[in-house]
Amino acid sequence: MLSGKCYEGRMLMESTAKTKRLLAGIREIKEEAITTFRNHSSVLNDSTLININRLFYLSAIAAPIRVLDIFLFTADPSVPKAWSRGIILSHLILLVFYSGVFIVSLHLRKKAQVNLTMRILQYVIPFIVLLSGIIVTAIDQLVTTNITPFLLVSIVFGAVFLIRPLFSALILMVSYLVYYFAIALTITNPQVLLSNRVNGITAVALGFLISAMSWYYNYTNITQKRRIESQQEQLKQMAYYDPLTNISNRHFFNKTIKKEFSAMQRYRYSSVIIIFDLDDFKMINDTYGHLAGDHVLKQVAQLISSNVRRSDTVSRFGGEEFVILAPRISLDEGYALAEKLRKLIAGKAFIAGSTTSHITASFGVSLLQASEDHGSEYYISLADK
Repeated sequence: MLSGKCYEGRMLMESTAKTKRLLAGIREIKEEAITTFRNHSSVLNDSTLININRLFYLSAIAAPIRVLDIFLFTADPSVPKAWSRGIILSHLILLVFYSGVFIVSLHLRKKAQVNLTMRILQYVIPFIVLLSGIIVTAIDQLVTTNITPFLLVSIVFGAVFLIRPLFSALILMVSYLVYYFAIALTITNPQVLLSNRVNGITAVALGFLISAMSWYYNYTNITQKRRIESQQEQLKQMAYYDPLTNISNRHFFNKTIKKEFSAMQRYRYSSVIIIFDLDDFKMINDTYGHLAGDHVLKQVAQLISSNVRRSDTVSRFGGEEFVILAPRISLDEGYALAEKLRKLIAGKAFIAGSTTSHITASFGVSLLQASEDHGSEYYISLADK
């Protein structure tokens, strides 16, 4: 009895352990599915804009083809009338449809932001495209047993439209159900009906395969493009911005002033360079430590940046020295701006370590003239003197 109880206990423990592993596996699959869905959702706006552009080109090609199809069926008197009328009517409806899609997509593709209309059209129009292929295929059964139109629209659906695999599968499944019953309206031979229904599954599967491959290819491209742009932005931040104060650095200032000289020579106006440094800044570092000094530099940079024009460029030139490029102002206006900033610094209490302190700054102003391009170092030297 004891050994039997031990056996039952061991079996219960093993069963419990298996159940826990199974539940853990289900949770892992669920979390992975949620993560994948969220990742795919992150590129929806990009894929929607791509879909609108593709709708434009698809309709621009499809509309003239419908005209050609109508002409060919109308010009041939030997075509069976019931079939001919059905095909011509369906192509006339498609001509109106694609013409409307062309006009709408022409308007929407000019927009940079995704709106609700775009989101709806990217799902509705692909379904209508599939539906058109189903209707033409059903009419074709009056004279032929092939399902080429349905196969073609399934391929077009997969190749043209960027739709998440889950929604792509749903649209294709609904389309197949419509196809399944639609072809039964015009096919009287049971063997042909069964064959075409089976072939329809192949067409839908092919469409889904192309759609899934297209989605993952574009998803990878979009995410890689974002990653590259992010890395480029980080490199730009490192190259042109001071990591401590988060304002532009000397390299960026030199690049900006070259552009400013070109603009000044073209439009004939003057600008001003203002240079300033913090008085006795070494005493702050010695008294409160370099971390406190860094904190003061950040506060000064923020104070100056928030009290100049958006067109002005504030840069950290090195240590406690800053420089400002103020375009399209006179020398007197430059003096007034420097005096304003000097008073702001003198009147503000800066946090240094665990205490607050008051600091002052010395300013110099130099006028840039379009007719005398001596280089930035010359004018900075003038301002410094």
